[in-house]
Amino acid sequence: MKVTDFLGKRVLDKNANEIGKVSDLDLIPKEGIINSIMVSTGEMWSRTKNFEFKPEDIHQIGDYLLLKLEMSQVEELVTEEEEEKPKKRLKLNK
Repeated sequence: MKVTDFLGKRVLDKNANEIGKVSDLDLIPKEGIINSIMVSTGEMWSRTKNFEFKPEDIHQIGDYLLLKLEMSQVEELVTEEEEEKPKKRLKLNK
């Protein structure tokens, strides 16, 4: 599968609830391995949110990318990502 096949692919939780779309991939080029997958929720929640997960969280890939995670687990990932952002900004401004 090509990287371009992943980008824009819809992402579903394990109960087939749509979460968002694949927005980026973190690759290890020399090994040809996907390290993590970034998803943007778009306007599915009150505002656009982003999160990432590991390839081992994928249950199946087809027309959609089906995760092994439930929506509540995804929401925890989104919360963790949002908590980390201000810390990163503070480090950049020092």
